Amino acid sequence: MDKKELALILKEGEGYRVEFKERLSGIDKDIVAFSNSLGGRILVGVTDEGKIRAVKITNRLRSEIQNIAPKV
Repeated sequence: MDKKELALILKEGEGYRVEFKERLSGIDKDIVAFSNSLGGRILVGVTDEGKIRAVKITNRLRSEIQNIAPKV
């Protein structure tokens, strides 16, 4: 995803195939919802209002997401 595409997604906001998550809490429900539909994108570090919050992408964060996904 490039900056132009991200700006468009943020402008359009959440919808049927886009979910904003400020933190990882509750991400499991969104993964299940998308897997039971046509899929979608979960943007971590973005508020419900579409404001970007700084989230450092670390190996630990990636591991946490990878550990959640198979369990849902």
